[in-house]
Amino acid sequence: MELAEQTQLTQQMISKLESGTSQSTSAIFAIAKSLGVSAHWLWLGKETSSSVPLFYDDKTVNEAWQSLSDQQRTHVCEYVIELSKVEATEED
Repeated sequence: MELAEQTQLTQQMISKLESGTSQSTSAIFAIAKSLGVSAHWLWLGKETSSSVPLFYDDKTVNEAWQSLSDQQRTHVCEYVIELSKVEATEED
């Protein structure tokens, strides 16, 4: 069975991933699952030494978000906004 069939991705999406013109995390996860490898290895070409993933799939993030209270969601949003300001400053 071809990878496109196994992952339910289009051949065009797989080609975009291979060429680097797409970085779809959901597609990376689908391919990794189909191939029986970690998404981290597929993305980076090496395993991470940390048990903390470098990125999360949309389903995991959505489930975690849904489990938060409104107050926790507010704190997360505030943190992300502050973090983006720090990252932007460091790049300058």
